[in-house]
Amino acid sequence: MPSPFPGMDPYLEDPAIRPDFHHQFAGEISAILNGILPARYYAQTEMRTEVGIVGDDGYERRIIPDVTIQRRPSSMAPAATAVLAEPRQERSASILFGVPDEPLRHHNVEIRDAARGHALVTLLGIVSPSNKRPGPDRKAYLAKQREVLESDAGLVEIDLLASGETVVGVPSLVEPLERANERKRYLVTVSRAWKRHPEAEYEAFSFGLDEPLPCIGIPLREGETETLLDLQYAFNHTYDRGPYRRGAVDYDDPPEAPLTDDERQWVRERVGAAFPSRQENPS
Repeated sequence: MPSPFPGMDPYLEDPAIRPDFHHQFAGEISAILNGILPARYYAQTEMRTEVGIVGDDGYERRIIPDVTIQRRPSSMAPAATAVLAEPRQERSASILFGVPDEPLRHHNVEIRDAARGHALVTLLGIVSPSNKRPGPDRKAYLAKQREVLESDAGLVEIDLLASGETVVGVPSLVEPLERANERKRYLVTVSRAWKRHPEAEYEAFSFGLDEPLPCIGIPLREGETETLLDLQYAFNHTYDRGPYRRGAVDYDDPPEAPLTDDERQWVRERVGAAFPSRQENPS
C-alpha cells in the first residue's frame, strides 16, 4: 500500500513508529545495495546501542518512554493542617512508575570490501531523533562522524527528520545552502574520502516535503564507478512492506513533525485524497 506522500511521510517522525521505520529502511537499503554493488563489495546493517543511561553493569541503555502508572493509596486520612506533634509512621500516597529498561538499537548501513579484509568502504548513516537533540547520543553520532571523516571511508548521511538541529555534513554546510536558497526540510550529504583535502567537498541533496527522496551516487574507491541508490525506491518498498498504512500510523490527527501552516494544509489534502472515507461529510 503506497504512502499518501510523494516523498517522505511526516507521520513517520512519531516516536512510536520511528524506530521501526529506521530499522526497516536501513534493511531495505542494505538489500538493494547487495543486488547492485560490484562483486567484491557487500552491504550489511550496523547495529549499535543508542547512548543513554549506563547501568551498574556498564551496559548502555536508553529509557523507552512507555510508562505504566499505578497509584498507591495512603492509609491516612488527609490532615487538616501541616502541624505535626510526632513523626508520621505511615507511608504517604505515591505513584508507581513502571519503565521498561532496554537497549534501543540504531541501524545504519556499512559497505565493506571482502577483498581487503572486510575493510569499511562507505558508511550510510540514517539520522535518528536523538542524534538531533543535545545529549550523549548526539555527541556519539558526531564522534562517529568525525571518525569516518578522518578515515579513508566514504560517508553518506541521511536526515529525514524535520525536527531538531542539523548534524549531517559540517555546521558550515548549512550556511551556503541557505544563501543559495536550497536549504529545504530534509538533507542527504555525501562525503568522498579522496575529496577531503585540502578542502572538504560535500555533495548535498536538499529536498522538501512535496519532493521525492533523491537518487544518489554511493562512493566506493577512488576511480571506481559509483553505485546509484534511489532512496525514494527504497522508501517506497519500506513503506509498502511495513505496518504504516495498516493501522500503525494514525492519519486522523496532524503529524508531530514541525510544519508550516501551508505544509499542514497540504498534508491534510494528501491524507484526504488517500483516505477519502475519513473525510468529513459536508453538512
